[in-house]
Amino acid sequence: MSGSLKQEAQDLDIKAGSKHANIRRLIADGFFDRPVPSQDIVLRVGELFGERWKTIHVQTYMKKFLQAGIIQGVKSPVSRNNFWVLASMPRGEALRNIGKNQQIVRIEEALFSPDLLAKLKKNFGNELDELHDNFGKNGNCCAFLLRKILEKLIIITFSKNNRQRLLEDKARPGGWKGLKEMIEIAAREKVDGISFLGHKTASETGGIKFLGDTAAHNPLVGVDMTTIVPQMPYILTAYKELAERL
Repeated sequence: MSGSLKQEAQDLDIKAGSKHANIRRLIADGFFDRPVPSQDIVLRVGELFGERWKTIHVQTYMKKFLQAGIIQGVKSPVSRNNFWVLASMPRGEALRNIGKNQQIVRIEEALFSPDLLAKLKKNFGNELDELHDNFGKNGNCCAFLLRKILEKLIIITFSKNNRQRLLEDKARPGGWKGLKEMIEIAAREKVDGISFLGHKTASETGGIKFLGDTAAHNPLVGVDMTTIVPQMPYILTAYKELAERL
C-alpha cells in the first residue's frame, strides 16, 4: 500500500524545484514511512535542499498531499508536535510509533545531559559522538557502544582510585577480567564506605552486557532499539554512579 501511495505522489502535477517537489522527494525516500514531527521535516529539507523552512508553514506545504490522501497528520496526546506519516499507516500504529519516539527522545536527553557529558567528555569523546550519531537508529551500534562505555568507565574509575589491579586478569598479563566479573567487583569494592556501583544497579546492568555481546558476537541475531530502551534507566544510573569517581 505504501508503494502505491509513493507512486501517487510521483503522479501528482507538481512544479519542479517547488516546496511540494521537496516533500515528494522525501516521500519517495521513505522519510514518511514512520511518523515524523514538523521540525524533522524542516531539518531534512535544509540538509537535502539547502532551504530554510519554518515549522509553522509545514502544514501549508503538506496540504496537497493531505488532500490527495497520501499523507496524514497525527496529533499525539504525549507531544505538542504535529506528526506526519503515510496515510497507509493506521492511526493507532502511528500513535504507538510516536510514543516510542518520544521515549527515545527523553532517554537521549538524559544520556547526553550537560552534567553527564561534562564528566565523561574527556575520556569518552569519540564513543559519545558515535553513540549520539547512532542512538535511536542503529541498535547494534548502540548496544555495542553502551557496553564498551560501561566497561571502559569501570576500568578508568578503578584506575583513578588506584584499584585497577582488582580488574586485571592474572591469567592474561596486560588483559582485563570479563565485564560480568568487573561489575561484580564494582558492586563489592567501596571507597569511603560507598560502592563503585550500587548492588541494585550492578544486578540490572547485565541486560546491556548481554545486548552488547549479542551485537558484537552473534552473527545470526541483531539488536533493536526496542530491546535497548528498557535497559537505559539502569545503564544511565551506572554511568552516573561511576562518573562520581572520575
